[in-house]
Amino acid sequence: LGCLVAETMICFRTFRRFGSVDMQAYLFDFDGTLVDSAPDLTRALDRALERAGLAGVGLELGTQMVGHGAGALVEQAVRHVTNDDSFTMKSPLCRLLLSVFLEEYEPICAETSVLYSGATEVIQTLKAEGKQVGLVTNKPRRFVELMLPAFDLQDAFDSIVAGDDLPTKKPEPDMVHHALTDLGRAPHEACLVGDSKADLGAAKAAGVTSILVSFGYAGDLDVYHCGADRVIQDLMELIINDT
Repeated sequence: LGCLVAETMICFRTFRRFGSVDMQAYLFDFDGTLVDSAPDLTRALDRALERAGLAGVGLELGTQMVGHGAGALVEQAVRHVTNDDSFTMKSPLCRLLLSVFLEEYEPICAETSVLYSGATEVIQTLKAEGKQVGLVTNKPRRFVELMLPAFDLQDAFDSIVAGDDLPTKKPEPDMVHHALTDLGRAPHEACLVGDSKADLGAAKAAGVTSILVSFGYAGDLDVYHCGADRVIQDLMELIINDT
């Protein structure tokens, strides 16, 4: 009985630590965390590749490449379709394709993308509880501003830090630090909810609690054995596990 009580108390403290009881600011990644945007991203990528006379990568493979920024997406795709790992974003072809990709993506960026289950409910619940909610994404601001109204999230966030707002992106900590400054919060009061190595790295570097989702664009990252403070299978766990 004593062991059972001890285990129960550990679970209770864990829920308090990671639930919104103690956490005051929730910072969310966008692609792969709040929204499934891979279909539109991959479609734009394939159109850009085809305009360059190259084969597309398709949805399944493209989804595996998503999550590290537009430049990395283009670079990985070019390397794959040319079977040449020497291509980098310094290569003229990659730089040209990045421009074409962004051109193709802009008119379709919210065409088939959808919010993950519970995204709206979680944000609304957290805000109703008096918590602050921020968006920290490597996605360029112009796409963020196009997509948020499509999901009725244009007024949902207390702080938005996009990928071209600062000189560095996640996994560097600067975007997280910027959001914390916006919100007037210290790192120990905040968490970053994401799906990738970039999110994990940024959270660790900034000193905030790291929470990874199991359903996003993790690539080869094993979310359960990477050192994240918590892994969730559904966004609703952020509020259901409150005590």
